[in-house]
Amino acid sequence: MNAIGHGGRSVAILALMALTACALTLLGGMAASLVYTDWEPWVRGTGLTLQHLRPIHESFAFAWVFLGGVTIVHAWLISLGGPLTGAERTRFRAMVALWCTAGAGIMVSLLAGRFTGREYAGYHPAFGAMILAGWALFAWNFFARAGFSLRGKPVYVWMWTAAIPLFAITFLEANAYTLEWVSRRPLRDIAIQWKSNGVMVGSFNLLAYGSMMWVAGKMRGNDGYAHSSTGFLLFAVGIINTFTNYGHHTFHLPQTPWVHWVSFLISMIEIILLAKVAIDLWNLRRKAPAPPDLAVAARFASSVTLWTFLMLASAIAMSVPPVNSLIHGTHIVTAHAMGTMIGIDSMILWCAVSWAARQLAGPDHAAVRDPWMRRAVTALDIGLVTFLSLFAVRGAAAGLSRQLGPSAPDLSLFVAQFPWLMVVAGWSLAATALFMVGRWMSAFAAALRAPAIESAPDAPKSAPVPDSQRVTV
Repeated sequence: MNAIGHGGRSVAILALMALTACALTLLGGMAASLVYTDWEPWVRGTGLTLQHLRPIHESFAFAWVFLGGVTIVHAWLISLGGPLTGAERTRFRAMVALWCTAGAGIMVSLLAGRFTGREYAGYHPAFGAMILAGWALFAWNFFARAGFSLRGKPVYVWMWTAAIPLFAITFLEANAYTLEWVSRRPLRDIAIQWKSNGVMVGSFNLLAYGSMMWVAGKMRGNDGYAHSSTGFLLFAVGIINTFTNYGHHTFHLPQTPWVHWVSFLISMIEIILLAKVAIDLWNLRRKAPAPPDLAVAARFASSVTLWTFLMLASAIAMSVPPVNSLIHGTHIVTAHAMGTMIGIDSMILWCAVSWAARQLAGPDHAAVRDPWMRRAVTALDIGLVTFLSLFAVRGAAAGLSRQLGPSAPDLSLFVAQFPWLMVVAGWSLAATALFMVGRWMSAFAAALRAPAIESAPDAPKSAPVPDSQRVTV
């Protein structure tokens, strides 16, 4: 088993929090899917409705991505300066206490029917204040170690440095509805809500993408890509799109036309990212197989490349105004949102979590070496393709019916069967993910039970990195 220091314990704690949020997201989605079937009266008989289940599902989905990113950032901080010091450890414990309290409060209050009805902020603002306070402590620890200067830093540090203040700003914007100046003006409220949500998604994308770049460098034993001009170009395009992508959702608002055009044109620049991913896909075919103890993480990395290609292609298509008018408000938008959350952000973080589990629990743990874990990644890909295809066909049926009227293709039989098809595909996908989450949680729990000794520092960048050092957090 690998040596685990106090720093490794903090990473394990955050990983368990992130995976708990992931499990609650999956369970909430499974329960919510039954609302669309003949089981809805039974669900309602338990005292739950879609009003309860949807905000639970989306709130903990956001928590999963942010906590997963924060987990890997903490692993990097520890590799940078060793275990947390006394003051850092105090701030870390306060951060964990605030976030655990907020998470428990959000779950209890939402189940009790206390929700705001806001997108991604369906819980009481008091819990939002706890989340923001914990984020401030996280930012304090980050900048205390990483510093504010970005000179000579790898691109993933740039991504994390941008993501931290972006989240704080957009989180405050998401709660601007508590001000009468906003809540009494519906158009302003909708514009601010979508703008804040779009940039908030961009901030957790930066956390996730930076995590993937650092972990990929550790797996290869080479951090060169994070210092390349290509890496910084992708960061530049991504950060610009973070501030403009909300326009995809506001074509229907009476905004100034240049807002829509800027959003559209910046989205088209994402063709750069699409071309890069296409090159990655080609190079992936020629890669040597990963060692058995890194096979699960490497398999997720391949899935990320595939799903990034697919989701960017769909995002560019959806940004074209005529297409946007056809699919806006249909299940196609839902499929794209879930595809990016699961296929890109979650796949990235599952890759990173798998690597971290190998770091902390050792290369022989079942979560690392079990062949069923590798097969589960393939099952996730197949299940996600099936799940999203069902949503895409359902959305196309609605869009075509709206645009063509009686001359639209007759897909009424599929539409009638869609709820049950969605439940079967969704539950299969969620069950596979829960199997993997359970394995990873057992790995991090084992890491917490192990004797605490100091971890060895990372090897210098210029020196060859042996596998035994490459896996040290």
